[in-house]
Amino acid sequence: MIAKYARKIVLLCVVALLVFVAGCGGGTKSSGGNTSTDTNAQTNAGSGSGTASGGNGGGSSSAPAKLVVSSFGGAYEETQKELAKQFAQEYNVEIEFVTLYSADALAKIRAEKGNPSIDVVQFSGGQESIAGKEDLIVPIDLNELSNGKDLYDAAKDPNGYAPAYAFSALGIIYNEEKISTPPTSWKDLWKDEYKGKVALVDISNSFGLQFLLAVAKMNGGGEHDIQPGLDAIRELLPNAAAVVKSTPEVGTLFAQEEAIIAAYDTGYAFTFRQQGQPIKFVTPQEGAIGTFINAQVVKGGNEELAKKFVDFLLRPGIQKQFAEKNGYAPTNRTVELSEELQAVMPYGEEAVGRLIRLNNDLVNENKAAWTEEWNKLISQ
Repeated sequence: MIAKYARKIVLLCVVALLVFVAGCGGGTKSSGGNTSTDTNAQTNAGSGSGTASGGNGGGSSSAPAKLVVSSFGGAYEETQKELAKQFAQEYNVEIEFVTLYSADALAKIRAEKGNPSIDVVQFSGGQESIAGKEDLIVPIDLNELSNGKDLYDAAKDPNGYAPAYAFSALGIIYNEEKISTPPTSWKDLWKDEYKGKVALVDISNSFGLQFLLAVAKMNGGGEHDIQPGLDAIRELLPNAAAVVKSTPEVGTLFAQEEAIIAAYDTGYAFTFRQQGQPIKFVTPQEGAIGTFINAQVVKGGNEELAKKFVDFLLRPGIQKQFAEKNGYAPTNRTVELSEELQAVMPYGEEAVGRLIRLNNDLVNENKAAWTEEWNKLISQ
């Protein structure tokens, strides 16, 4: 009899336990929805520290996806973070920005081939040519992009990868308070009056490499023959205030008036001026070397979402804001800018058509050898 009652008690306990577990399961499901909302709120609160996050994506209670994007740091990256909040809201995604200059970004996706931590990689120095050959990025058909039809021809990648979303140009920046007669040619940097006052940029920086090639072209060489450029740089060294590698270093040299003239980029000239420095930009008569800034879809990452982000960067409204905030020219021909902005960047069919596009395949094939020669030169 005792055994019989014991079996009944055990059975009742089991039933009670199952009811309890079922109730907890229902509570967890409901709690999960609330936890997702709380997580989004916390993420949005912290979006200033490297991320841009979306809400519930039009009412969806699903947790946001994640997209990792490389950028170039400073005001450039801060502007991208701000603009990316719109994308985050539209697609219910958390965007993490990672600061990497072009060469470092290429090295990272190369090291992580097959298991990338980055979904969208940005380049400004032609590294997309190498990345494509090494099967690190995904080709993109412009017909798949809603804004592809509105791009300047110069924005289209010759190898079928993602197009440029911004243009800039290498020219001459100078301190207008120290230089009364604006320079007109690359040759002006060699003038005796600028002895010890030229900011010379190392060729590990894309703009430094562009300048070396511009000087080579000016002296009869180019991608096929860099020696005329190296010979000319040897003659320029006495005028150098310093040889620097990064944009902040260039800005510091100008801020401290150690340098008053340099070969540098339109976009950063705009940034320096916005920061209060008396810097102006001129296009040398020999022509400006174009920079075709692009965002590429990393193979093996979140490819579909990355492609949508590339298309987002091509939107006319986004490009207009980027130009106004950072001074980089739009690649979407439908963007309308003020006359003041048009004057400081390659804007419109004619100006864009005059940009000199370097042969990135030749540049990349020879860069290591050029770097070795450059290092010998500047160490003398």
